[in-house]
Amino acid sequence: MNQDQFRRLRRIDQMQMLFDEGEELAGRIYLFFSVRLYSLHDFFVEVWYHQTTNRIDRIIVINSDDVLKLYENQINIGEM
Repeated sequence: MNQDQFRRLRRIDQMQMLFDEGEELAGRIYLFFSVRLYSLHDFFVEVWYHQTTNRIDRIIVINSDDVLKLYENQINIGEM
């Protein structure tokens, strides 16, 4: 599965794939969202949970440069 194929999946299928095949790496809080970072195959995915409604707001593929900027204090790149 590549990034484009993942993007075309329905949200429920994206979540199922993340839970089955992905690895949760880190998390952060942004405004009203709890954002979880996953590694899936050879790309990264963020899941944005809205904290007050307890619902998934968005699932986005994120590039590795943005991962390093947003999660630099939480990820040990020596393990990757």
